[in-house]
Formats: sequence, C-alpha cells, structure tokens
Amino acid sequence: MSSRENAQTLKLEPITVEQAETIRTQRALSRRRFLTGLGIAGAAVTGGGLLSGCSGNASSNVMAAGPSEIDVLNFALNLEYLEATFYSFVTQGTDLPSSLTAGSGAITGNPPSKIAFADQQTTDIFNEIFFNEMSHVADLQTLIGSGHVSRPALNLAAAGTISSGNVLTIARQFEDVGTTAYAGATALLTATNLAYATQILAVEGFQAGALRLLAIQQSAPFAAADSIDVPTFDPGAVVLATQGPTAAGGFFATSGVSTATAAVPLALAFTRNTSQVLQIVYGAGGKTGVSKGGFFPNGLNGNITTS
Repeated sequence: MSSRENAQTLKLEPITVEQAETIRTQRALSRRRFLTGLGIAGAAVTGGGLLSGCSGNASSNVMAAGPSEIDVLNFALNLEYLEATFYSFVTQGTDLPSSLTAGSGAITGNPPSKIAFADQQTTDIFNEIFFNEMSHVADLQTLIGSGHVSRPALNLAAAGTISSGNVLTIARQFEDVGTTAYAGATALLTATNLAYATQILAVEGFQAGALRLLAIQQSAPFAAADSIDVPTFDPGAVVLATQGPTAAGGFFATSGVSTATAAVPLALAFTRNTSQVLQIVYGAGGKTGVSKGGFFPNGLNGNITTS
C-alpha cells in the first residue's frame, strides 16, 4: 500500500484527557525552556498594551494609559479557558484537567456529554482542536506565571444547550472570534510577544478554516451574533463558484470589494478589539459598558472586563 493510501485510510483514535494532559505537560515544559532562553519565563512582561479598543466608559481597573501586557495576556487566557472547556466537554465528556483549573468559577449551562460527531473526519478535527486549545491555556499560564487569572464562571449554554445540532455553529463562532481577536492584537505587540501571539493566531486560523469548511459541507448555519462573519447569506448556502471579491465575507472571513476599508484592505482578515470581543461573548448585542453575561455570567477575570 502506498504512503498516500495509508494517509487516506488512517483513522485517528480520540485522545483521552490523560493522554492529552501528558502531551500538554511536555509542550508546556518545551515552551518554558524556550521562554527561559528569552529571559521572560514566569516574569511580568512590561510594555504597551496588545489589544486596542477598551471602552472609554469601562468600569474595570485598567489605567487610562491602557492595559498592561499582563492584562491583555490574561484577557486572552479568559477566552482560551472558554474554548478549551467547551472542546473538553464535547470531545471528552468531562472538564479540563484539574492542573489547569484551580480556583475556577462554576460551570453551568448543563455541560454536555461527549458529542457523537457526523463522521470520523469531524471527530478527528474536534479532538485536535481540543488538544490545541487546552495547550493554549497551559502556554498562557506558563508565560504569565503566578499572575495568571483563574478560570471564571462559564455558562456553556449561552448560545443554546450544546448538542450535535449546534456544536459546529458554536465552535465556528469561537474560532472566528479568536482569530479576529488575535489579529487585532498584533499591531501593538512587542517583538517577543508578537512572535508568540502570531503562532497562536495561525493555529486559530487553521482551526477556523477547517470548521468553516465542515459547516458548509454539513449545512450548519453561522452564528448570528458574529457581526463580522455575517454576510447577507450563509456562505454554505450557495455554490462556492458564485463567491468572489464582492461577497461580504465569502468562503473566508476576509474583506471584499464591499467591505474593504483603509484599515482592512482587500483580502485581509478582519480584526476585533477587546470591546467588540466582549460584546459577542457577553451576548451584549453591540452595547458598550457591559461587564458580564452570555458565556461569562460573572464577567471575565482580570482587569479587562467591560465592553
């Protein structure tokens, strides 16, 4: 049998939490060695803020000069907690390992049992995303050190009780929000953090593209609350050949003729600032000044908490 035939017939078995934890620990140690070589492991990273756009009327403790890099890394960690917890329940039927969740808030919204996905390919993709997102939590905890926030209270049913019927729609929104949030961060990153964040951005982009294709193949709708990835139709509802540069989103969440701006020229990914991200995850309906709700019933942990 040829190597190509082997690749086509190979079926990956779902990884267990224990296996994922072992691999995650090895990756965390490798990450710490890398950061130690740069002289920043476990240390407070200083410098300008990474994400722009905190609302001027925010009631958080962010100083007028803007959030510190630690504040922004903790903001990202809150989002990674949400993603990793979601993928842990839908792929493993259980919560994240306790080593990542000390001091966590309550998990509500009837956390789902392990989801039976449509096919083996979808199962494999979700299992790999679970491993990646769990590792992102560990990576950020390691980078931030003792100052990292604990997991906040999460309501996993904020977009509806998770089931095989909506899991792909929710996952697709999480990945699109994550990708655009990291894309929005890169303009204000220092050299070391830019390299780190762009690696996570690339992973989020890989995952967003895979889920977007699965959503089209399986006729899963987009999430209406995702205000950037909302053309007037679901890209999966039309023949791909009709998509092009005039589509408000098209196959990918990139700017087209009708949506490009000076800040987002043609064929670039859209970006989100912290306020825009919070408006989505809080279910705030585009409102600023909101400090909790949606997936985060008590708000985020840390200093960036208000849309």
